[in-house]
Amino acid sequence: MPSRPTVLAGAVAALVAGIGAAQLIAGAAPTAQAAGLVGYSGCGELLAHYRSELKRSASAYGFGYGYGGFGIEDSASPTAAGAAERSAGGTDAVGSGPSGTNLQEQGVDEPDLAKLQDGRLVVLTGNRVRVLSAEAQPRLLGQLRIRGEQNYGGELLLDGDRALAVVSGFRAAPMPQPQSGSSSREIVDSRMYMPGTPTTRVLLLDMSGNRPTLIEEATYDAQYVSARLVDGTVRLVTTTRPQPEIFYPQGPADEREMLARNKAAAGKVKLVDVLPQVVRKDAEGTVVQRGNAVNCTQTFHARTPYGVSTLLVTTMRPGDGLAATDSTAVTTDGDLVYASAERLYVATSRWGTVGPVMPMLRSGSAASRPAPDEVTTELHGFDISSPTATRYLGSGSVPGYVLGRWALSSHEGALRVATTRQPPWNGEQSGATSSMVVKLEERDGALVETGRVGGLGKTEQIRAVRYFGDIAAVVTFRQTDPLYLLDLSGKPKVLGELKVPGFSTYLHPLGDDLLLGLGQDAAEDGTVTGMQMSVFDISDLSKPAQVDRLRLGNGYTPALDDSRAFTYDPDRRLATFAFNAYDPASKIGEVSTALGISVDEDGTLREAGRMPIQSGAWSARVLVDDDHLYAVGETGVVAGDADTMERTGSIEFFPAAPEPLTR
Repeated sequence: MPSRPTVLAGAVAALVAGIGAAQLIAGAAPTAQAAGLVGYSGCGELLAHYRSELKRSASAYGFGYGYGGFGIEDSASPTAAGAAERSAGGTDAVGSGPSGTNLQEQGVDEPDLAKLQDGRLVVLTGNRVRVLSAEAQPRLLGQLRIRGEQNYGGELLLDGDRALAVVSGFRAAPMPQPQSGSSSREIVDSRMYMPGTPTTRVLLLDMSGNRPTLIEEATYDAQYVSARLVDGTVRLVTTTRPQPEIFYPQGPADEREMLARNKAAAGKVKLVDVLPQVVRKDAEGTVVQRGNAVNCTQTFHARTPYGVSTLLVTTMRPGDGLAATDSTAVTTDGDLVYASAERLYVATSRWGTVGPVMPMLRSGSAASRPAPDEVTTELHGFDISSPTATRYLGSGSVPGYVLGRWALSSHEGALRVATTRQPPWNGEQSGATSSMVVKLEERDGALVETGRVGGLGKTEQIRAVRYFGDIAAVVTFRQTDPLYLLDLSGKPKVLGELKVPGFSTYLHPLGDDLLLGLGQDAAEDGTVTGMQMSVFDISDLSKPAQVDRLRLGNGYTPALDDSRAFTYDPDRRLATFAFNAYDPASKIGEVSTALGISVDEDGTLREAGRMPIQSGAWSARVLVDDDHLYAVGETGVVAGDADTMERTGSIEFFPAAPEPLTR
């Protein structure tokens, strides 16, 4: 079979995403790099680059990598700016956003599988958008089934009386047809493999009534990364990679011929194979737009172009429809998205052990490559302050990888990034883990390093990061959990440190200088012994203290890995999340619940209740409104009293009643 570099890269990205947050070290770490990209002069230059890169990566088994990249033109040394006056700031209690989702930045809505709005619960599971009544006994008010290409789940954004459903899918490549006079047997002997195409389908729905209706839809030939909604404007982030036909040998004697065929296939890719494509249809299925999703001259690249992936940021106003008001692309790929109200950043970690790493070109020096195990993270910044346009600002790279979007933060014109330099499969064994928090600023079309802090958690990995204005709280872990407080106002520095058993993977501000940690308990040797919650007092930044700790026992919650699965109600001082408890000594084994933890004003933790969920069903989200909480899963919703955690009703999604189908 042919090599599958994109699948391998996706597996690595999934491995990275499942570990935690980031880490920090000093001294010999390389400086961050800055890059200013330029636009292609036209479609001829763009197509020539992608064909050349595909040929360069061709092998007898396909194409060696799917990465984009950008050349590094110069380097920037950290400044020695003096530390400014600072306060903890930003540690006020944070509740959910207006649609019920726990947000990284207030005012920047994030897509999720369930949303609360105007007394209704909107859920996207099982290829259906369902509208339920948000009450003690939820009722199905209306639903719409999404059909078409093979779908792999989706996410929702709500904007007034409209909803945006973003669904990831896959379209299989058409089977090659026999040539005139040939047989199907000869097609098999040709050893041709036709890769399919990842798709991102965006459906605009009218939610003014209880029954969602389709307004229009757009399908991008691209892999979905994420989306953000700010003041009625959505930025959709996708990546695209050319999918030429692949030939692979059935033995060593075929390799030379197959290499030649693959290089020839690379030279035949067309513009429609290279640029992201979009097809937009109205509610009746009539095509109203078909073609390139972005122009050649709206696509940026390094002065020395590298890679064959295209990162696309599409700007649209759901209130006006799905027609893009602006499209901006970069020859690179993207792993995760972070956005503030005025900036959007896309990050990609480059794994030297997986595929070729981009050339590290420095002024006046020849190209060189990092060590085989070196990891770098590319960052691309965009200005999203306009409601209709997205402007590319610049790119940069920092040593190490990021373990999730919480490792990034934009504040007063600076981007802060927490990274770990050693790949996770080598770091703890080798003891050579080195990590840092780097500050970057926009300068002359590039993201330039202006400071960093290191030397934290040596040989460990960061599991959680939370920023509060100029302050960063960082959790590392190997055997114990050091909680570090950093001052990032001027020259970054460490203010305080606390070592406690276990570690947190998510941190949440409770107000009054209290910080809640959700994570794992651990023995003295670092062995994980079950889940726990902790409360930290950070009123004295030089001496953080643990106020309380509550052991939850063996179990799992999706909130360990996805902050959207965590909910905190500041008025009730109640944290809620789905919790699947496991007791090997019990005949029941696993029990699925919605768990509520109350936090007293002094930081004392108490279990508020465990609302049971139907047997065999897992809950992915727990949302809370004024009176009720709702545990949402693939098979249904369980409702309960938000004050008592007592179950009040439920609704099952399957079997589903007949409903209209989208085209």
